[in-house]
Amino acid sequence: MPMNPFTQGCWPTSTKNNSISGSGPGTVPQPSLLGALSFPSPVIASLEAQTSLTSFRFTSFNPTILNLTFLRQSDLRPYFRVWTDHRPAKEGSTVVNDEDKKPTIIVEWAPEDGGGPIVEVRDVVSKRRTGEWLILSEDKSYRTMRALGKTFIWTPQGENLCLYAPGLCTPELFARVSRTEDSVYLDLTAEAVRMGLLPVCVAATLLLQCGRKID
Repeated sequence: MPMNPFTQGCWPTSTKNNSISGSGPGTVPQPSLLGALSFPSPVIASLEAQTSLTSFRFTSFNPTILNLTFLRQSDLRPYFRVWTDHRPAKEGSTVVNDEDKKPTIIVEWAPEDGGGPIVEVRDVVSKRRTGEWLILSEDKSYRTMRALGKTFIWTPQGENLCLYAPGLCTPELFARVSRTEDSVYLDLTAEAVRMGLLPVCVAATLLLQCGRKID
């Protein structure tokens, strides 16, 4: 049976860093990404061909992606602070605060009802199960995400994870997630920034790269 490429924080490269994926002793070994959503060829003009891109970086892992600083790459301006509360006997919660120290994203890893994790993105995504927001396809090759009244798809493309709007002859690319040894990068097109997709993409990236079960 195909393995879920998104719940383990895995990446199809040989440069894996446990601090990024949130893995550690006792963590299930991370599989390679399996499958990809098939689009017409050429799929889409590459992100590098976009005339306007804004790049951000998840950095200063302490020790994982669930405790870090989120910067705009051009001027290293901090946009968000990510911290996770590890309460005794519980998995706690992850909070992403904006520049004014107001919570923008909240993930409850162990809600009181005993169900799966719950995510909320202020003014964009109301409280819901992470698995119901990032819906895994039957063949486990991509996830469907609903935000801002639109449907998007997260799917691996080569060594990157890309966000598309489906239903077009040439699907529109909105974002790309990539990584190095010590950082995770999020690149957004001008249209994605204009639409207000930044906090949505930050939340999705954290969930897809944290190494925790989200379904």
